[in-house]
Order: sequence, then structure tokens, then C-alpha cells
Amino acid sequence: MVDHFENQILTDIRGLMNDHLEETMKFQSISDHSFQTYPVVDQIIEYINHEFDLIRVLLGPKGDHHLEEKVESLLMEIIDADLFRLKGKMGMTREIPDNFAHKIIVSGLMSIIKVWLLEGNPESPEEISKIIMKTRYMSPYDLLGIDEKPTKKAISQRKG
Repeated sequence: MVDHFENQILTDIRGLMNDHLEETMKFQSISDHSFQTYPVVDQIIEYINHEFDLIRVLLGPKGDHHLEEKVESLLMEIIDADLFRLKGKMGMTREIPDNFAHKIIVSGLMSIIKVWLLEGNPESPEEISKIIMKTRYMSPYDLLGIDEKPTKKAISQRKG
């Protein structure tokens, strides 16, 4: 029974991604006011939201870790296909081996979704899509916010 649901989820996600591959991997600046989420990201997040309780159980702490591995493999496969479409080859950056680059990208996506699932859907699907998209263009250093100036509240909390 669980296999049926897992296979259906994988089939649905594959269908959504394959139908909208050409709309991905376009560089954007997150500071640009015209920053947009990819339609495929919106559709996958809407799908997860629609099947929230089921996916939460299947990907949760007591769920089947094989589903997460299958989703990660599917994402890597689709990323490679899109890279080939864009670059004529599947290789990623020359700075680190592909297996590390794949894992960084895919685990980041999965982590955002799993946090959303575990927290019980406090953010809207639109907000999750924005978080996913913004984090695709931010380095870990950017995520730490080190270059941001502290607010007056933060300064007063340090003093107090």
C-alpha cells in the first residue's frame, strides 16, 4: 500500500518537472524586484501542499527513507537532463566534484521541504516557493547574513 502512494508521488513529481523543464535554470538576482519563482517549483510545492498529510507521513521521521532517496535521485536525474539541455553536457561546476554539487543542491531542496512538513505547514506554498528560489541563488555565507547591518533592536539586546 505504501509503495503505491510513493510511486504515485514520484510519478506526479516527474510529470510536473518534465512538463516544465524549459522554465528552469534561468539566472536571477534576488535583489531584483522582478525576481520570480519557477512555475515548476510553484507547482511541486502546490502538489505537496495538496498531499501534505500523506507526504508528511511518508517523508517524516518515521517514514520510509527510501522515498527520500528516490526523490533525491529523481531530482538529480532531472537536474542532469536540464543541464544537458542548457550546456550540451551534464557536468556541474569545475570547482568541486559533481557528486558533491548534486548533493548540496538536492539536500538543500529536500531540507526546506522537510522543515515545512515537520513544522506543519506554517508558511504558505507561495512563501516556500520563494524560500526555495532565493536559497538557490544565495551562498551559505549570504544565508548567515554576516554582511547585513544589525538592527537597533539587535544592538540593544547585545547591550542588555
